[in-house]
Amino acid sequence: MAQRVPGIVVNIKNDTGIIAPPLFQRYPCVIGVGDPFKQIDNERVVRSLGTVDDVPCISTIHDIVSVGDLPGIAKYAESVDYELVSGQNKIHWLGSSQPSIGESFYISFTETKAATAFNNALLYFDENQVFSNHGSKTRTDGTINEISVGANIAFQNGAKGVMVVQLDPTSWTDEYVPDVTELENGFISSVDALELVTDAKLFLCPMSSGDLLTVSANQILFNHAVLASQPERKQERTVIGTMPSNTTYTDYATEAQAYAHERISFPAIPSTCQVTGFSAQYDDRYACVALAGKLCSVGIGVTIHDETLAGITFSDNFSPDVQTYLLQRGVSPMKSSSGIVRNIMANTTDTTSALTECLGVQDIKDYVKKYWRDGLWATFKNAPGTAGLPSRVALASEGILIKLVRDEVVAAWDSVSASQDPAEPRKVLVGGRIQPVFGMAYMDVTFVFVLSFSS
Repeated sequence: MAQRVPGIVVNIKNDTGIIAPPLFQRYPCVIGVGDPFKQIDNERVVRSLGTVDDVPCISTIHDIVSVGDLPGIAKYAESVDYELVSGQNKIHWLGSSQPSIGESFYISFTETKAATAFNNALLYFDENQVFSNHGSKTRTDGTINEISVGANIAFQNGAKGVMVVQLDPTSWTDEYVPDVTELENGFISSVDALELVTDAKLFLCPMSSGDLLTVSANQILFNHAVLASQPERKQERTVIGTMPSNTTYTDYATEAQAYAHERISFPAIPSTCQVTGFSAQYDDRYACVALAGKLCSVGIGVTIHDETLAGITFSDNFSPDVQTYLLQRGVSPMKSSSGIVRNIMANTTDTTSALTECLGVQDIKDYVKKYWRDGLWATFKNAPGTAGLPSRVALASEGILIKLVRDEVVAAWDSVSASQDPAEPRKVLVGGRIQPVFGMAYMDVTFVFVLSFSS
C-alpha cells in the first residue's frame, strides 16, 4: 500500500453538465429628489482665541442649525450671537454671549453632499444606509424626503434591496424645489446611471407624477426600459408609472393605452394617498413604490392579487364596474381594504390573455432569458465552433428547461433547436417554445341548494 503524504486530498470529478441557475435579483429603483444637504449633529468644537472658530466639515457648510453648550440644546442665536462666515467652514462670534476660551460647544449644521451622492444608482440592503446617504424621512427644510420615504416603503413591503438614484440638484436655482426644466433634465441624466446597472431586474419608480417640460418622467424611464430590456442589452426593466393626485379612472385608462406596452404598469388609486407618519395628501408615487417592493418580495412568477401594501393608506374605493373597466384597459386598480386588486401590464386593449397581462408572467420571461443565456454562455464561452457544437447547445438547453420545469417556473417546453448562423459563424441561433407556470387568478364555485340529500 502506498504511503500517504500528510496534507489535503482533492478529488476531481467529471462535470455532469448540470448548469446551476443564476440569481434573479429584482429590486425597486426609487428615482427622484432627495435632501440636497447632509445634517451633522452635535459636532464638538473647542473655543479658541479671537472671534472665529473653525468647524470640522469634510465639504462645505451650507447652514448652521444650532449652537449650544450641551449636545442637542440650542443656546446661542444666529445673527445675534454668531454667524456663518460666508464660503468658509468657520463660525464668527458677534457679541458677549459666547463660550469661554478653552470651553467646548456643540454645533449642528448642514453640509453639501459629495458629488457621488447624486445621479448614481446605489443599491442598499439596509434602510439606515439610505437615511445616512440621502437623509432622513424629513429633509433639512422640513419637507418630505421622497426618495428616503420611498425606499423605506419598499423595504416595508418586503423588498430585499432597494436601488436609489438621487437627482443632482447642484445646478438648480432652488436645491429643494426644481422647476420643470431642471426636473426633466434630472430624470434624463438619471438614465445615464441606470444604464450602468446590469445583472438585476429593476422596477423603476419615478417619484414625480406631474408633466415636466416636454415629456413626463414616465416617458423618460419607459424609453430606457424598452431599450434596456432588449435581448442584446440584458438589462430587464419595468416602469411603475405614476400619475397626479385625483386622476380620474378614465384618465388612468387613457394613459395606459397611450403606452400599450408590457414594460410599464399603471397602478390606480381612487383619489389621494396618505403616507404613514405624514399628514399631507400625496399622489400615487408612494403607492407605486409600495407595489414595487411587494413585487420583489414574492417568488418568480407570482402574481400580485388582493395583497395588502404597508406604509400607505387611502380611504376611497373604485366600484366593481370601474375596477373591471380599468383592468380591461391595462390599469391595476387599488382598493382601500387590501391595497392592490390585481397587478397587470399596460400591454394592450385586449388584457384577457395571461400571456399579455400578468407581470408574474413577465418575470418568468425575464428569468428564463437570463437563466438560458447565462447558463449557455458559462458552458460554451469560447468553445470551438465544430459541427457538433449546435447539437451540444441544444442538449444543454433541454437540460436548462428540464430544471426550470422541476423548479415550477416553466410548465412545459418543446421545439428546442440550435444551429450555426450562416452569416456569422461565431454565432449559434437557439430557439424553443415555453409555457410558463401561471398563478391562479380566478376560481368559480357553483353550488345547489337542496331540501334534503335523502334519495
